[in-house]
Amino acid sequence: MIYLIVSAISLAMMVVAYRIALSRTTFHAFNRWVLLTSLALAAVVPLMHFKSVSSKAMAPISYMMNEILVYADGTMGVAPAQAAQTGHHVNLLSILTMVYLAGVVICLFKIMIGVLSSEIICHRRSRVLSDGSRLVITDRNYAPFSWRNYIVISRKDYESNGAMIITHEQAHVRHHHSVDLILAQLCCAVQWFNPAAWMLKNSLLEVHEFEADASVLENGFDGRRYQICLVRAALQGSFATTTNNFANCSTKKRIVMMNRHSTNPWARLRVLLMLPAVTLAILLASACKDDAGDSENIKADIVEAVDMGSIPVDTINGVIGHGITPEDMAFMVVEEMPEFEGGTEALLMFLRDNITYPERCKEEEIQGRVIVTFVVNKDGSIVEPEVVKSVDPDLDAEALRIVSMMPAWKPGKQAGKEVRVKYTVPVNFRLH
Repeated sequence: MIYLIVSAISLAMMVVAYRIALSRTTFHAFNRWVLLTSLALAAVVPLMHFKSVSSKAMAPISYMMNEILVYADGTMGVAPAQAAQTGHHVNLLSILTMVYLAGVVICLFKIMIGVLSSEIICHRRSRVLSDGSRLVITDRNYAPFSWRNYIVISRKDYESNGAMIITHEQAHVRHHHSVDLILAQLCCAVQWFNPAAWMLKNSLLEVHEFEADASVLENGFDGRRYQICLVRAALQGSFATTTNNFANCSTKKRIVMMNRHSTNPWARLRVLLMLPAVTLAILLASACKDDAGDSENIKADIVEAVDMGSIPVDTINGVIGHGITPEDMAFMVVEEMPEFEGGTEALLMFLRDNITYPERCKEEEIQGRVIVTFVVNKDGSIVEPEVVKSVDPDLDAEALRIVSMMPAWKPGKQAGKEVRVKYTVPVNFRLH
């Protein structure tokens, strides 16, 4: 999720910078590569996570027990920590994920239909042209289009303006514009919610048409006659959005671009105006490093390595690659989780009988949630208690004291063997 958000923001910044700096220039080939580079950077930049050297920052999330509620009047209770704190967010995230995936599936389905339709049309009877492209003449009134190395043109257009249109479409084939178009449409499928993805696709289509139009004029065809041909083509029915269609781009924009004087070559330096956008995207990626994602990767490594002689992750210190053996490991999730002797009710009774609200904190009206981690050893003993979220020295000490004095638990098991398991317990001290 973090990757998707950072990628979308990065793409938006680069596309906006392109539209401001380069979209009105006549550097069609240059602009094409700028857009493709922007697309590639949007995919790569979110992967530029700068890892923290802090062991606490890299420490994985362990199994979280129910939240212990300790009241100043001596009563206590229990609340499902994860449900109470994240249930709403989890449900919302699930709904958003389903909506997102539905959008992706719809977009991919449209791309697939477009590709299949193009292939069906293109594999009709065709003939090879001098440049190796293949010409398909159809009796249907489609606006001319190209797909891969195929050029499709209606018989009417072929008889009236065939040479100009074929020259235009051969430019698309020669520059492999179909590949660009597929990449842009895949980007739109993955980021269908991001207007910048659609802006990039439209900008790329414009550049394709500008580049092909320029090729027609360079081959000596009359510009006025060609522009009239464009206007007529705009009135015809188009075929599939997957293709480079002769009438894809705004006819007005194409005519304006054809009549524009060549941009000063030094104007290519405007691309430097995109550097701040790229820099901001990289900084955003480094700032949005997903520690939780790292933890999930560590969990996966542990599960996969259970039956191997060693495990490449130290789940307590968060250090990777130290060859820690199962005897020293503290697992986060195992097949048989540790259990307090007598079950949950016995644990609540123990806490009720032993935990107290510090008097100073009552008097000074100090309250808050202290989070403590500990490890249930292979013999069930409680070891390595540590406060990972502090509120007040006295509240911290009480939470640590009650955890440290817990009697032995029934140890956890993985693959039939007793193992060490790490737990997290929130102790919430409340005045009311």
